[in-house]
Amino acid sequence: MAESVLWTLVACADEVPEGGVKSCDVNGRTIALSRCGGRYGAIDNRCPHMGGPLAEGEILDGLLVCPWHGREYDPFSGECSLGAPVQSFPVELREDGIYIGTPDAPPG
Repeated sequence: MAESVLWTLVACADEVPEGGVKSCDVNGRTIALSRCGGRYGAIDNRCPHMGGPLAEGEILDGLLVCPWHGREYDPFSGECSLGAPVQSFPVELREDGIYIGTPDAPPG
């Protein structure tokens, strides 16, 4: 059975500049919303390496860099070349802003 998705408005379309990252509280989760190459990505805000807040990092060469120890994450898929990935979430740009989709249940 497919998991239902809850879509939450998190930002205005112009709120996250190109190369920017914003922390968003969504449905019981803290998510790092980024804009890279004209696209929006959403991944879990907590770096699994040591818990660094990814939304306080920066986009360099198309990757979201953890501000604590420099681990690099794909801002769209959450993949990391040096370790465990982080969860990614779907993003939709709609007429009234940017939405992030999360499972319709708080994290366990």
